[in-house]
This record gives sequence, structure tokens and C-alpha cells, in this order.
Amino acid sequence: MAKKDKPIDIQAIAQAAATEAARLAYGAASLRVAKVAGSTYKETEKRLYAYPDLLDKIQDDKMKLRELIEGGTVSQSKSLVRFARTGSRLSRDEMLDALVQDKEATIAADQHEVDAIAAALNRIQDDPYYITIAGKFVERKTDEDIAAAIPCDPSTVRRNRGRLVRRLAVWLYGSHAL
Repeated sequence: MAKKDKPIDIQAIAQAAATEAARLAYGAASLRVAKVAGSTYKETEKRLYAYPDLLDKIQDDKMKLRELIEGGTVSQSKSLVRFARTGSRLSRDEMLDALVQDKEATIAADQHEVDAIAAALNRIQDDPYYITIAGKFVERKTDEDIAAAIPCDPSTVRRNRGRLVRRLAVWLYGSHAL
């Protein structure tokens, strides 16, 4: 007697993928806090350097999501492998639903990081040397260019940027930054 194929519950598969993506994003953030207890300054700088790229990536991912939803086409891709179960096949609609939910989870995780950085930046935006952070990490200017815009000495730029990065580290990592 042949085994009867069980119906595939694509919603459960897609929900599991979205939950796993969110869990991994949260776990990565928690691991980052534990890992950087002694190096929150460097980690804060990494996050600030990544901030403009994350903003661009979110927009790109939203465009890809819109194309997925509007186009409704799924091509064979390595990203589909995680949705396939041994001995079962997903329909194109089921794959599309899974990919849409996976992309939404990715966007949500990236948006969470951007929101955390933006909230921290909002805390220091009234500081007269805020330009040292925006200039260095967002606009990618040199210390000399930033110093000319303030105007001040490049060493003043570095000193005040360091002070502000330490403040941002507290907002991003809490007591681990102390």
C-alpha cells in the first residue's frame, strides 16, 4: 500500500520561515550585545557606517517585494530551497506566498535596525557637533571637510565625534556601553 501524500500547508511553512527570520534577527542583535560588551564604540561605528546602506537596501527590498506581488512570478532560485520539503512540491502560488513573507520578514528586521539607529541619532541631533556624525557616517566626508564646515580644527571634529559615538553607544547598547 502506497503512502498517501499529506497536503502541504504553505501558510505554516511561510509563517515558520518568517518567524525564523525574526528570531534570527533578534538573536543576532542579542548576540551582538553580548559579543561587544567591551567594544560597543567600534560596533556603534559599524552600525553608523551601515545606516545609509541599510536605508538603500530597504528601498531595494521593497521594490523587489512589489515586483514579486505585482508580477506574481517565481523563478527557480536558491532561495526557494529552504521552502521545499523532501518528497513534496510546492505550487508556484505557495512558493510566491513563502517568498513574499520571507522578504517582508527581511524588510522588518532591517527596518528595526534603521529605527534603532534613527532613534539614537535623534537624541543627539541638537548637539552643535552633530555634523561630525552625519558628515562622517552618512555623507562620508573627511574630518578636514567637516572641520571646514563647522569651522574648527580636525582634532576638534574627532574629539567631539568620539564623544557623540559614546553617547550613541549607550542608546544602542544600554549599560553594556559603560
